[in-house]
Amino acid sequence: MIKRFFELQEKVLSYYSDANTELLKKAYTVATDAHFNQKRASNEPYIVHPLEVAGMLADMKLDEISIAAGLLHDVVEDSHLYPISRIEDLFGKEIADLVWGVTKMSKISVGDKEDAMAETLKKMIIAMTHDVRVILIKLADRYHNMTTLDALPPEKQKRIAKETLEIYAPIAYRLGMGKMKTDLEDIAFRYAYPEEYKKIEKSIADKKEWAMEQLEFLKVEMEKILNQYNIPGEINYRIKREISIYRKLVRQNIGIDQVYDLLALRIITDTIESCYALMGEIHQRWPNIPFRFRDFIANQKSNGYQSIHTTIITPGGIKFEIQIRTREMHKIAEEGIAAHWKYKESLSNIGEDQRLQWFRDLIETHKENPNPKEFLSLVKGELTPNEIFVFTPKGKVINLKAGATPIDFAYAIHSEVGEHCQGAIVNEHLIPLKSALNSGDVVDIITSKNAHPSIDWLKFVVTNKARKKIMAYVQKKEHSLYLEKGKRIWTKVIREYKKKHHLKFTDAQMEAKIKDVYCTDMESFLRALGSNDKVLDKNALRRLFPEVEAVEIYVPKKIPKKSSQQYKLVSVDGYQDVDVSFARCCNPIKGENIVGYITQKRGLVIHREDCTALKNVLPTRLKDVEWNTIWDYPYRVKFDLLGQDKPGLLSSISGITAKYDSNIIKAETEKISQSMTKIKIVFEVKDIEQLNKIVNEFHQVKGIFSLDRKRIVG
Repeated sequence: MIKRFFELQEKVLSYYSDANTELLKKAYTVATDAHFNQKRASNEPYIVHPLEVAGMLADMKLDEISIAAGLLHDVVEDSHLYPISRIEDLFGKEIADLVWGVTKMSKISVGDKEDAMAETLKKMIIAMTHDVRVILIKLADRYHNMTTLDALPPEKQKRIAKETLEIYAPIAYRLGMGKMKTDLEDIAFRYAYPEEYKKIEKSIADKKEWAMEQLEFLKVEMEKILNQYNIPGEINYRIKREISIYRKLVRQNIGIDQVYDLLALRIITDTIESCYALMGEIHQRWPNIPFRFRDFIANQKSNGYQSIHTTIITPGGIKFEIQIRTREMHKIAEEGIAAHWKYKESLSNIGEDQRLQWFRDLIETHKENPNPKEFLSLVKGELTPNEIFVFTPKGKVINLKAGATPIDFAYAIHSEVGEHCQGAIVNEHLIPLKSALNSGDVVDIITSKNAHPSIDWLKFVVTNKARKKIMAYVQKKEHSLYLEKGKRIWTKVIREYKKKHHLKFTDAQMEAKIKDVYCTDMESFLRALGSNDKVLDKNALRRLFPEVEAVEIYVPKKIPKKSSQQYKLVSVDGYQDVDVSFARCCNPIKGENIVGYITQKRGLVIHREDCTALKNVLPTRLKDVEWNTIWDYPYRVKFDLLGQDKPGLLSSISGITAKYDSNIIKAETEKISQSMTKIKIVFEVKDIEQLNKIVNEFHQVKGIFSLDRKRIVG
């Protein structure tokens, strides 16, 4: 291993001759000691992994502090000999902070792996907003782990691969690190969706010879243009990646035989002027698809990506996606935030990089609701949004999530603009605030000091910032109303007791009694009283006024009459015999993690914890609920199955449901292409365990391409 270390040291010295090699040797020595006799699942010495990670960081031309932290990144987690305090003593706070930023927090939350993962991710994101080197180390660590997945059991391979696709590849995208994102996705897709990968890989292999001939032909044509106009440039081409094809199949609900734009070509030239000149000439020679044209040079993505994208159609009807960019743009597209690293330069400029601001906003948002699972869901949902590019009247480009409305735009400009948004003029036309914006729109927000957010805005805003700001305002207003209502109720109680029982006490004495009985301050008590979270029934009054016989003063709001027996299926924290219904948006079934939401008209509505409809609700209306294990109930579930159009497919599906004593309520088939069919099926299950068994067998049926659980309407 010492040979590998000296190779690493030479690599660092090649770009920085004054590097502190003693620091690197010390880090390597400690790492070797910490991982002594440890082996990876691949049976190679563990020290190989930190050496590989450090080597990747050296490829990024990072400083010796980063390289040392890369060598030490698993020491705290895997060795009791080196707690973080000792790392700080040996190497100083800077290296210790980097190591701690990438150390998992599994030991603090053994009981819930998802919570531990969320806390680890949050800790890492907080650390990276202060020092971007944390995430560069973590991405290098994740990449090398992905290259050795073969040594792990299939179940673990799939879990790690899906985590990579959902979290780490999107983080690389957010930081503009295109090559890292691509490499992580390509490896992860093979393990996360092995069957889908094999099908797509085979389809590409069947067309590869033809595809390469077409790409080579177009490359020659592009070289003619470069030579004719004396424009310097290099041309690369490829067949679209398997994961890109898979996403298109899922997004458009089509078969692989319906994917026609498999071919992509990239031209890298010297200047922006050359980029536009090439685009103009290409559009002159071949027809292009207008809605596929994107100018990311003029309107760069939020992660710093710049390029021109266009799709042309050749006389033979073949579609080619073409990207045109400068060398500097290509470097940034590949390396992202790491491309701006310059040795010996301070980290202050990198710390101000706009690409890190998104992560800071994420942490600020999470402070309002620190539930670990919600943070994990938030990260997964927000990391990879499709984006649109809209303009202020002065021409400033604002990047927004696809589907964004003028409200989202207003909050993106400034929180105060969002708070007082009254209307919106888009492309010189007044439009409703719930209208979706499109790329290229010019948006002018009309504000008024008397205008304020409405709870109805939560139904159509899509950006996290807008949603959280609106919820904070509505919750503050609701708290104020609850406080006033609580004061009225309490004043009535005090007046009656003083008058009827001749009690004498000061406000301070009463506040002390409230704190003693309810363990809360007076304002919180009054607010709970106003929201019906606390009720002044006989038991409560007896605790507050033990010296007199309790007489109920305040009659709580009547519980609605139960419309069904569904209230028996769950137990609600702090409530009995409450009207219960199950949300149609997510159709929870027994055994799934659930939460209750208090509504004004339907009582308590039960949702799955991961239901997207809960993103836009007030946290104060959420209630803890659990399944009652003694009650059974037939829960209906609906699935869309995409598969090959072949005899016996529906028979195989119905055979599986019969095997597990599940009744099929409805089954329909829909032919969607010459070789693909969609089966829409509704069946009954008693709990999530039964459903998982059925779904697992669905996955084993030959010819099934994908399964998608759907909402049941009606």
